[in-house]
Amino acid sequence: MPFPEPPSPEPPSPESASPEPLPSGNVGLEFCATLIDQWVRLGVQHAVISPGSRSTPLALACAEHPFLRTHVHHDERSAAFMALGIGIATGMPAIMVTTSGTAAVELHPAIVEAHQAHVPMLAVTADRPPELQGVGAPQTIDQRQLFGGSVRWFVEPGPPDDQYRNSWRYLATDAFAATRGAMVGAPPGPVHLNLAFREPLIGTVIELPPTIEPTVPTPAIWGLIDEQVGQIGPALSYGRGLIVAGRRAARNDADRDAILALATLLGWPVLADHQSGVRVDHPQVVTAFDSITRVHPLADRLRPEFVVRVGGLLASRFTNEWLAHCGAKQIGIDRWGVFADPDHVLADRITGDIGEICRQLVAYGPKPADAEWTSLWHRTEAAARVAIVANLAGEPLVVNAALEAVPAGGSLMVSSSMPVRDLEWYGSPRGDITVVSNRGANGIDGVTSTAVGVALGSGRPTVCVIGDVAFLHDTNALLGLARRDAPLCIVVIDNDGGGIFSFLPQAEALANDRFEQLFGTPHGVNLAQLTASHGIEVHTAGDLDELDALLAEWAGHLRPLVIVVPSDRHINVDDHRLINEAVRSALENTDELQQPIDNSRRVTTDE
Repeated sequence: MPFPEPPSPEPPSPESASPEPLPSGNVGLEFCATLIDQWVRLGVQHAVISPGSRSTPLALACAEHPFLRTHVHHDERSAAFMALGIGIATGMPAIMVTTSGTAAVELHPAIVEAHQAHVPMLAVTADRPPELQGVGAPQTIDQRQLFGGSVRWFVEPGPPDDQYRNSWRYLATDAFAATRGAMVGAPPGPVHLNLAFREPLIGTVIELPPTIEPTVPTPAIWGLIDEQVGQIGPALSYGRGLIVAGRRAARNDADRDAILALATLLGWPVLADHQSGVRVDHPQVVTAFDSITRVHPLADRLRPEFVVRVGGLLASRFTNEWLAHCGAKQIGIDRWGVFADPDHVLADRITGDIGEICRQLVAYGPKPADAEWTSLWHRTEAAARVAIVANLAGEPLVVNAALEAVPAGGSLMVSSSMPVRDLEWYGSPRGDITVVSNRGANGIDGVTSTAVGVALGSGRPTVCVIGDVAFLHDTNALLGLARRDAPLCIVVIDNDGGGIFSFLPQAEALANDRFEQLFGTPHGVNLAQLTASHGIEVHTAGDLDELDALLAEWAGHLRPLVIVVPSDRHINVDDHRLINEAVRSALENTDELQQPIDNSRRVTTDE
């Protein structure tokens, strides 16, 4: 829907000797208003703006469009991660607007994450016109190709010129198509428009160019050709296999159901990360794989002969190493041809729609693995889950409490480093919420800002679990949060430093003082006071009962809330060790798990 039409100018008086010319609009404002209007017509709903002078035409066009939600953030770096979160939550790009100079540079971390996590974003940076480049003009840097290969498309159309106004909507449509992954062979990701503006930067919008029919191509859904089905189908038959489902494995319920239908037909377990969309309460889904693959010789008996990998990597180093050295033939399937294979173990890489490929293989009807293989995995998972639930403590218990507290339909954002690992290693299955983590580049920067964007973009209850260092890394996310309509609860695990480093060899190899200086890095910040200084409601939970009560109260009265949970880095290491030892003990003392697999009973393809 276009902007409201301005009133028509009065016709000249008959007595007038020379009619006055029609008023002309500000070409920069009309150019920006056209871009914004076209993006809204294509489905964009959010813009994030950081204040600046040169970006005035962009900011005004966003703020004045009646069907665009505009969020203002003082800090460009946090603002860009907020735009990232909106893109994650909605699947549609947010418009990220900055002024020129170093303000534009601040977008880079979020753009890198959007690039590697395949999240759409329209990064629109204002710039000085050509005559002010290279002459020492204030707040002017070289913004051409500023983000390198981290954007799907870079365009610099030059200062707006009225003679090209009929091309403006096509420029906006092309940028939208590129960020949505509609270009052939390109996944979704960020697009950078660098727009130069001459003064005056304010004025009047008289008329926009005529509307056009959106011509964004719809990404095709394709599966295997008949020859591939004929090759892969027989290879799966009778094999003791696994399906490994990482981040982005299932885009929707149909994809999830197709993956699980194939696993059920084959009798294969599915090692499912929470971000896969497949970690649900299902007989084939295995959640305790990290603890299981630490237990030898059982882990050796569970080695597969065939592995189908969909989506990204698991967070578990133990399981990834176990898979890398298991000796199985492994194939990868990805809808964009983006394969996570740092160990170079994939024998085949298949680009296509994951759900469609799984449905084709089910229709082919490969023969299932022997029942003993399926049963062994079922029994192992059941015993491990009982041990995990009975021995959860400390930070893993906090993460699981947050997981269980998210209302149905809501989102859980977990920070990289320990929270994402604790969730994968020990978290219960939940199929009724969305789990999010910045695992494109695996950084800890911008986590809180991303969570704010997820909450604003989805409009649904969002819980963010984050460590103290990551929280401090992104405290500017708190700017203005108290005034935002964000149904967001931030659970900060405060162990006064970098807890994940206590699990690395450096913790044992270095003297304690040197380790604390370089890795433990205690900060001594009172996080509750820091949060309160932003006018945000904050509480400290001394134990699990207090945390559960605060989360339950928040779920009944959604608003921005921060809960600080004190922890101890040394005790946290012991908590993890005790959980894994409990699983080991449970698996080693379950007699039925110790019986060797009877290979003589296995059906072969020769039969």
